[in-house]
Amino acid sequence: MATAKNNYHHGDLRSALLSAALEIINEAGPKGLTIREVARRAGVSHTAPYRHFEDKDQLIVAVVEQGFTLMQDTMQEKKDEADKDPISQFAASGTAYIDFALQYPAYYRVMYSGDLLSSTGQQSLQHTSSGTFTDLVSDMKTCQELNLIKPGDPAKQALAILSTVHGFVTLVNDNRVASLLGDDYDMEDIRNTIMAAIFEGIGA
Repeated sequence: MATAKNNYHHGDLRSALLSAALEIINEAGPKGLTIREVARRAGVSHTAPYRHFEDKDQLIVAVVEQGFTLMQDTMQEKKDEADKDPISQFAASGTAYIDFALQYPAYYRVMYSGDLLSSTGQQSLQHTSSGTFTDLVSDMKTCQELNLIKPGDPAKQALAILSTVHGFVTLVNDNRVASLLGDDYDMEDIRNTIMAAIFEGIGA
């Protein structure tokens, strides 16, 4: 809450509203988000958010766009640190995706909660939200061309990988892993096991 108010007092109302929205999502989930509560958290009048966002749809779209930008930056950072061969780059992307989802669960929840938006809001996010998947498909094609992974429809393979990873991070963020494995588990080890299973499945 302090961050949102401080941003506003520095003159950045839009950032303060986005920070407040993220706080609410983190505490109450995406469906707990309201313009009035965002305004209260940011320490402004209930009409102030409308200076930047026409409605809740636009506010959610802005949060989602911010989330996808952060995810892309996280993935690129991991790829820059990794070896430059296609498999290492592909693995870096997958690891970064998981790390982002676990580090920023509030962003991740709203990024993949399409039912929160009207059809207009969903359409405005179509390009933004498909970017990560498009990059994954491109990586699959590159690896296939070099005979590093099995041949097949790269889009379907990418969907299978995304589904696996999404399922894992959803279990973690919903606090379900401990109930399945017990409290004594190593998150990095599980993440590496997930990635190893993916590569075993698609390996040439």
